[in-house]
Amino acid sequence: MKGKVFRIIMMGAAVFLLSCAGDQVTKSTVSTQERLLIAQGATYVGNETCKECHEEVFQGFTATPHGKLFADHTGSCESCHGPGSVHASSEDPKDIITFHKGSMERNQLYASICFKCHKKTKELMDWRGSSHAQASVACTSCHKVHAHECVKVTSTLAQPYYETVAKSFLKRQEPALCYQCHRDIQARTSFPSHHPIREGKMTCSDCHNPHGGIVEMLKTKERLNTLCYKCHGDKQGPFAFEHAPVVEDCTICHEPHGTTAHNLLKRVEPFLCLQCHHSHFQIFEHKGVQYTAAVRCTQCHVAIHGSNHPSQGAPAGGRALTR
Repeated sequence: MKGKVFRIIMMGAAVFLLSCAGDQVTKSTVSTQERLLIAQGATYVGNETCKECHEEVFQGFTATPHGKLFADHTGSCESCHGPGSVHASSEDPKDIITFHKGSMERNQLYASICFKCHKKTKELMDWRGSSHAQASVACTSCHKVHAHECVKVTSTLAQPYYETVAKSFLKRQEPALCYQCHRDIQARTSFPSHHPIREGKMTCSDCHNPHGGIVEMLKTKERLNTLCYKCHGDKQGPFAFEHAPVVEDCTICHEPHGTTAHNLLKRVEPFLCLQCHHSHFQIFEHKGVQYTAAVRCTQCHVAIHGSNHPSQGAPAGGRALTR
């Protein structure tokens, strides 16, 4: 009797271990985060089953870089959407990973699926802590993976980054894509003084990495000025007489997206300068100085970003106003 009971217990244990082993094999193909999105008991069914209901989407997908990459794999649809047996039976979208925009936590789960392949892309390293991720922006908010013809991003700046962006399945061309959320920035680019985004000579991604960055999602590894100097190298110096705000942060004086003042200045002269500097004593004694100072400080201080002459004054051969 005891021997029979022992055999029954051992057989039950064997069945339990085999079931666990089989379950482990099934789950080993997906990440921990992905398991939270997969329907209970779902198994892989293959592309042909997906094609029965989604033929148009399937045909468009096969012509994309993603589709070509998975051409030799039977589970290409389910590589992203998860096992589809339950969905194929119920035809309920809730039984498959649909990538519909949701809460920040859910979008992070969706992103983890994309990161299975894109985790080594340097532009995505700071995604989880980025402003877009924290604002519940999903990958599919900007990208359309099944698109047969993806929108290409163009830029006048010849950098390898743009070759990557050109294959990113963007739903719309920049900057129109960004303006869907950033209406305030769109308004600024229409101000009299602006970077040439409206003219098509720059795009948002010339300065910003939409997937994250150390400083305001800007494409700079250190401080903001480093990014500005890529185009405005003449302002970098070194100079014998430096202007402190220039060294610290360009945006102390400038609003890069556009202003009503000239040269992207946050305020017109001389009011911008008077926030830090007192008026000259000559202004009370010389009419000429009064008229000049009332217009622009840079009438005299022409090298405002830095100079090898005191007070960013006139260069050699020029005349400086003296008492």
